[in-house]
Parts: sequence; structure tokens; C-alpha cells
Amino acid sequence: MKRLFLLAVSVLLFTACGEKPKPKDYSLISGEVQNFRKRNITLKGYNFEKKIKFDRKSKTFSDTLKNLTPGHYTLIIGKRPINVYLTSVEDLKLIVDAKKRTQDPTFEGPNAAINNYLTERYKKFGLILGNANKLFSLEENEFLSKMDEYKSTLEDLATEAQLPPDYLEKEKRNIYYEFARNINNYQAYHRILYGDEEFEVSSTYPSDIVKKIDFNNPVDYVNSFSYRTLMKEFLDKRANKRKPEDGDFDLTLLTTVHTEVVDTLIKNDLIHKIAQKSITFTENLGEFYDKYMKYSTNAANKKEISDLYNKLKLTAKGQPSPKFTDLENYEGGKTSLDDLVGKGKYIYIDIWATWCGFCKKEIPLLKRLEQQYHDKNIEFVSISVDKSSLKEKWKQTIVDREMTGVQLFAGKSEDELDFTKDYLIKGLPRFILIDPDGNIVSANAPRPSEGDKLTDIFDEVGI
Repeated sequence: MKRLFLLAVSVLLFTACGEKPKPKDYSLISGEVQNFRKRNITLKGYNFEKKIKFDRKSKTFSDTLKNLTPGHYTLIIGKRPINVYLTSVEDLKLIVDAKKRTQDPTFEGPNAAINNYLTERYKKFGLILGNANKLFSLEENEFLSKMDEYKSTLEDLATEAQLPPDYLEKEKRNIYYEFARNINNYQAYHRILYGDEEFEVSSTYPSDIVKKIDFNNPVDYVNSFSYRTLMKEFLDKRANKRKPEDGDFDLTLLTTVHTEVVDTLIKNDLIHKIAQKSITFTENLGEFYDKYMKYSTNAANKKEISDLYNKLKLTAKGQPSPKFTDLENYEGGKTSLDDLVGKGKYIYIDIWATWCGFCKKEIPLLKRLEQQYHDKNIEFVSISVDKSSLKEKWKQTIVDREMTGVQLFAGKSEDELDFTKDYLIKGLPRFILIDPDGNIVSANAPRPSEGDKLTDIFDEVGI
């Protein structure tokens, strides 16, 4: 009997040990929101975006976040952005009014102190610096004085907020990066605001501030938006200096990141972001792709860029152009690409939208180009990728700007229209040149503003 009792006790002990709870591997974000009627709240962060459902009856939201990278995020509640700090295992709850911006959000959870600090930090920019236009319009000495005051205020605020030591250390670096970014941008922004391209900062201005920053710190790269922005600006400047006069900036930038950045995480992320956009309009597709594949060590990223490359090869020079069908013609009826090819004329297509400022800047130059080539073997076609709700604005823009050529309306954005999706168009305006038989001459033709670069192509093909 005693032996049976001991056996039963040992079984109970074994079972109890086996039921040891697993460590938590998720965090919960929740909240109560007043004066908000939309269905979703957006959570954004470094390489992260998620829609969170909002219950309009209870005025609450709640979502489980798994495998979340600890760091700074932004909750976008209607037109109100709220900066928050989240980790992979610690829950956060907030109470906020979507319209009353003077009323601070209330936070609950282990990191409430950090999030309360972020709320106060956000307010300091407006209180001390005003807005960006006001800040960069200041004379040099006043600007530097304001930036010193801002930096000292934030450092004192962080020190007094009783933040966890590891967070405080990272946040002080983050404050410095924001400070350095504004210092670095002063001359360029001051020139823009005053329209004075000759403006130069004084010889005592701290112009070398960026040179003192280590751009191989993966912790700060993930944690600090200002650090990532500073790095991009620094690398863009390096690439512009290295680019040959008639060279490909995107190709030069890719190589610049590879040579300047040592850290694997940072390099993979930067060249991937460059490739996602630039591979769709680089002038040297094959070389760009080969270099990206050589520089990247991230298998998932390489597969994504390979898929884009294989699709882009379908729009290489000499390939049959993808087609658009039955787009509304400003002159009446519907027009398809098949209606335009086979008539002995090249087709120069402008993909634009009424909301696109850069597109509108090209319109006068495009009109001048049409006048110059009005009796040549070329047809000028403009396709608006405004959504259907903007049809009247499209029509009015054509009237106001006296636009000529064939004017077509897609009623879909460039992300929705099959023709623009086939060309992987990621930015506007975009120009395409097609030969009389419907084959591609250039999937990313020069803009009218590029002058000789465009007319040289016209000359080469005999327009």
C-alpha cells in the first residue's frame, strides 16, 4: 500500500511539472476611442502595417500581435496619429478621443511611462520649434539656438520620465539623430523657402554632423525613424556624387549602399527598398538585377525581386506591349490600344493623374512636343489613372490646361488597371513609347522635360 501511495504521488508531481505554463509569445493592443466612426485603425511601424478592426458600437478595439519587433509604432485613428512603443510580449491599452487633439491619450500597461513620454515628446516640437516652415525660415544663429533648446528639452524630459535604462539609452541617441537630421537639412530647406539657390551656411556651421554618425547600427536602424532617414539622405548624396554624368542613379545608389554599409540587416533592407521601386524604371535592368542578386543575402527578398525581374522582362524593348481596352475617350466613345496600332505611327503614352503635381508640370512641355511633331509619324496619348469619382475633375483639367492629343480615362488607379500593373508602374508620371506594330520601344521613356534625351530616341527610330 505504501509503495502504491508513493507511486501515485510521483505521478501527480510529474503531471504537475508537465503542465508548466508556456511563456507568453504575443502582445495585446487594445483601446477605447471616442468620436470615431470608421471601421479600421491602422498600426504602422518599421516594415510593418496592420489594419485593426474597430467596433463602433462598443467604441473599442483589440488585436493580438505575434512576433512583433519591439520599437516605435504609430496608431492612425482617423486623422489623429498616436506614437506608441510596443514590445513582443507586453500589453498596451489606451483611451483616446479621435477629435480632441488637445486631450492627451491615457495609457495602461507595463510601458505606460514610455508611451506617456512619447506623448509629451511629440508636443515639444510644436511648442519650441513651431512648424517646419517656420523653423527652417529662421536665420542661422536663431535656428541653431532653437535646435539646441529643443535637444536639451527632450533630453531632460527623457531623463525625468523614469524610463527603463535600456530604452533611455536608445532614446537619447534617437533625440540626437532627430537633431542631426534638422541640422543637416537646414541649408537645402532654407534655400527652398526663400527661393535663394545661392544661400550658404557660415564656415562655423556644424555641417559635418552626419560624418560623426555610425551608419552600421542595426538597433538604431530599427528603432529610429530619424536614423533611417539620415542614412538615406547620406547615401543619396554619396550616390549623386559618384554617378557619372549620363549614368543611372538607381544603379549607382545600389552599389553605394553595398560599399558604404557593412551591417547585413541594414544592407539587405536598404537595397531591397531600393530594388522594389527602382527595378521598375532603371535604365539597365539586367545589370541592376545581377548586382542586386549579388549584394543581397536575404532569400525571401531575392525571390520577390526575381519575380519582379521576370515580369519586367515581358516589357523589355521589342516585346509586344501589354494592352488597354475600352478606356473612355474625352472626345467620345471608347478607345483600346488595338485602335491605335497598325496605322504607321509610334505611340507616346503619358500615364498621369489629376492629383499628381509632377504630372501637371509635364503638361506644357508635352503640348509643346505635340506641336513640334504634329505632322510626324507619332500619336500622343494620355491615360488618366484617376479613380472614377474624379472623372469630372479629369475633364475640367483637360479644359483648363488646354490639353491636346488623345485623352483617355481609366477610372482606376495605376495599382488597379491591368495595363499599368503589367508595366509595374510604381510612380507617376510614366511615359511609354510603342512602335507602329504595337511593340515596346521603351517601357520607361524619357519625359518631355528631359529634352534631348527624348528627342534623340525619336530621331533613332525615325520619327
